[in-house]
Amino acid sequence: MLFQKKLKKKREQKENLYRLKKLHKREVRYVTARDPITNIEKIIGKYGEILIENDFFSINCNEKEIFKHELTTLEGSELMSLDGIILSYYNSNNEYIEVIAYYKYYRK
Repeated sequence: MLFQKKLKKKREQKENLYRLKKLHKREVRYVTARDPITNIEKIIGKYGEILIENDFFSINCNEKEIFKHELTTLEGSELMSLDGIILSYYNSNNEYIEVIAYYKYYRK
């Protein structure tokens, strides 16, 4: 049983890393930060790009880096609409932080 839990956790980490890495060079319409107490979202950047370099996930908007975090401790969850991704992590004060990046829409 314990071995199966370790395998499941390792598989989930691998899937999460793949989910985050496939967003490299993806354009974003805007990025919001969610307040953990009130759950109100505040726009922190518009019209940018997601970059992954040296095991760091970063979002740049208007030539300015608005978000940067290590890939190993970052959790990525797609929105149900598939219009964006929720990036969640714990900061140095052990507070749960969520940043949402909404993708730019392309007609295919």
